[in-house]
Amino acid sequence: MGHRRGFTLIEILVSLIVMLIVTGAIYRMLTSSQRLSRAQAERVDLQSNVRSGALIVPAELRELSTYSGGTDDQNDVVTTTLSANDIIYRAMRGIGFLCQTPTATEIRLLRDSYSGYRDPVQTRDGVYVFMDGDPDDTADDSWLRLDVTAVSAGTCGADAAIILTVPSTPALTVVPVPPVGTPVRIYEKMQLKLYADASGKSWLGALSVNTDATIQPVLGPLKPGSGLNLEYLDASGFATTDRKAIKSIRVTVNGVTNQNINLGDGSSGSQASVEDTLVTQVVLRNAFRP
Repeated sequence: MGHRRGFTLIEILVSLIVMLIVTGAIYRMLTSSQRLSRAQAERVDLQSNVRSGALIVPAELRELSTYSGGTDDQNDVVTTTLSANDIIYRAMRGIGFLCQTPTATEIRLLRDSYSGYRDPVQTRDGVYVFMDGDPDDTADDSWLRLDVTAVSAGTCGADAAIILTVPSTPALTVVPVPPVGTPVRIYEKMQLKLYADASGKSWLGALSVNTDATIQPVLGPLKPGSGLNLEYLDASGFATTDRKAIKSIRVTVNGVTNQNINLGDGSSGSQASVEDTLVTQVVLRNAFRP
């Protein structure tokens, strides 16, 4: 038999050391890639959050009505004391048109002409009925606000209709009576606010004032205390504390990453949450100008 020589102890040790070095380098590279990937994902989520907030909040507020010197029914900003991170308002949910002359307790909307986020819901929603006094005079035009106590299906002649039952309102039957084709806006009383959950993270939350018992998260996490900032501006662009004088609202959304991420190259260094801010300004579409 020929002589066979095996590996020496030194050769085995050298091989193990080389293998450990290579394995360590691979592990470090994988760990670095994982950290970098997680950091990028967190930043993408952060940017998505602030962009969504800058779209959702203005979309909710854009159709609000305010009227300097007007009554509470003529102003959709319900909050009596304006807050930077909490607002209660009447959010528009749809629009329809009268398909027959209203009675003191009933409004019928043509089904085919109704458009909105959803159909009206009793108790949850209310309506604005356009009241046109003198057709040749716009100064006496107004919107009559009514609660909706019941919603049912019906007809207007041969056409399908949405029947809205409202509290007895003689103004609906007083000449000039709202004619067929009069616009009717559907609204829902809503609250948007910055709030903290049980873990201490802050979120933009929404609540339907007439139906919800607890506020529901919309997006986040946001920066505690200043994740949502609302600045109320008058017709001249100056800050105002009079809710009836609001003509535009500047919305600042300040988001933070859900988890701490590496602030360096993804392989080493300290970790912390990262912030991103987006500011937008929305002009209230139905605010009466002085």
